Amino acid sequence: MMKSDDILFSKVKEDRGWYFVEYTPPMLNYRFSVLQLSVIELPDLETVATALEAEAKDWLSRYPVPLMATAFAIDESVLSLVSVRPIDHLMAWVDTSSRSPIIKWELIGDPNLPDIALNREYLKQVFKTFPYKTGLDISKEITKQAKANKITWWLFFMWAVVVPLLAAVIEWSSDKLGLLVLVYAFYKAVIEALRLTGKLPKSKRKLQKEVEEAQMRHHHYHCSRNPDAFERLKLENFQKEAIERTLAESKSSKASSPIN
Repeated sequence: MMKSDDILFSKVKEDRGWYFVEYTPPMLNYRFSVLQLSVIELPDLETVATALEAEAKDWLSRYPVPLMATAFAIDESVLSLVSVRPIDHLMAWVDTSSRSPIIKWELIGDPNLPDIALNREYLKQVFKTFPYKTGLDISKEITKQAKANKITWWLFFMWAVVVPLLAAVIEWSSDKLGLLVLVYAFYKAVIEALRLTGKLPKSKRKLQKEVEEAQMRHHHYHCSRNPDAFERLKLENFQKEAIERTLAESKSSKASSPIN
């Protein structure tokens, strides 16, 4: 759980043409930033690996905090570089004595990484151009959203229950023949109130939802009879959605200006 003075930095995206990069400063209690290179048009893997190394050095020079860099394909899967590099990930940091960058194609444990990212005041200085939120900010947002949801519920309750009831009372007060209307309005108000408080038997909407869930179970049954075909279809859908997201992010990164 975040403390009130903890901070969470926003990420930054920059376009590079055939790929875009996404840089995320260290999260709480992490010793490194995360750099993601998302490939839109795949060249040869050596070019990708070289670009990843160049990006790591560039971001390290701009923000001297250890980082882990990984390349991703357009479907958001990790792009395998094992044919041109030892593993798919690299880690980089600044040597404390020589002040020169160290690039390693291996996963480095915390004991072997500088701990400067644990100093949140230092990070505020390094990433001063990055928007960030404190734990207190996030807590306030959650509280505000909870209040907004409660207000929305009560507004709906007033509109669905109280307003029709008041309208019926006004009509009855001006015309005794409106007594039937008032009784009916009371009945509708009670029914709606019971529905909103969850004390009424299942509504048509709820029954319809159960029918849809039954259809889903029926669909699941047939999918279980042919799991290979279902897995292929599911994978195709996931890949299609991932590609659409990557292309949308690429378009967004082209439109946004980089943070210097």
